[in-house]
Amino acid sequence: MFIRFIRWWKQWRSEWLDYPLRQGMVWAGRYRIEQFLGMGSYGQAYRCIDLQAGATVLMKRAKPSKRDIARRMLERESGIMQQLDHPQIPKWLNQAKHRREASLIMAFVDGDNLEQLIMGQGRTYTQLEGLFIVRQLLAPLKHLHEAGFVHRDVRIPNVLASGERIGLIDFGLACRIGEEQPDERQKMAEDGEPSGFADSWGAVKQQMRYPYPSSDLYGLGHLFLFLMYAGYVAEDGQEELGWEEELVLEPAVKGFVRGLLEKRWQAAAECERELAAILDGRQ
Repeated sequence: MFIRFIRWWKQWRSEWLDYPLRQGMVWAGRYRIEQFLGMGSYGQAYRCIDLQAGATVLMKRAKPSKRDIARRMLERESGIMQQLDHPQIPKWLNQAKHRREASLIMAFVDGDNLEQLIMGQGRTYTQLEGLFIVRQLLAPLKHLHEAGFVHRDVRIPNVLASGERIGLIDFGLACRIGEEQPDERQKMAEDGEPSGFADSWGAVKQQMRYPYPSSDLYGLGHLFLFLMYAGYVAEDGQEELGWEEELVLEPAVKGFVRGLLEKRWQAAAECERELAAILDGRQ
């Protein structure tokens, strides 16, 4: 009975600490909260008005219940984003503190992520549309890798569609190439099973989290398969098969996706050239 009470108390306290900021509140004397956008394992996102600049911005607040680990991750993310300058990556604007809490301020990009489009709006994708999304994502990934970093979380919730432009967002797990993460063991132990993979999270988590560019390309392969499965309907009584048997893909495309999942390429630039050859061959 006592153990159950302690668990309940911890859960209640965590939810109380992480209760979203109220609309209209001014954070750090500058950022007025307009809308709560969502919450992840270690952060909360808000659409805000920068009262000094008169612009709409996105504020990522370190999740209070996660304390030091959330603040350290936010500081690392802020440091990485300051070194990036690409039109498909949100622009870093500021790192603000409010009392004992920290937040990251970046340019607000209007749009829906692929998870919202697929699961909320029923969006499906053709093979060619999926390849074009992959091609667009290779550009910010190449910029990131050439700057010396790896994203480590290339999934449908972290890909934003704004009109015809595809953007890469949420650099909370990004790190330097080859960097060991002191908080990684705790974070992976607390992770649930997120959306955005063709297979179970347990089967891909280790491959996704290695701090090397090939891990981002591996995630990109699963992202493409997820796009294809968004419109897949199995026949009645059909047994579950592998993606190569279930999905109708051109041989060259199958080979390309297999290469992503096998980590055949070590850099986004190599992968980009391979995909360009496939798309040029279709014209």
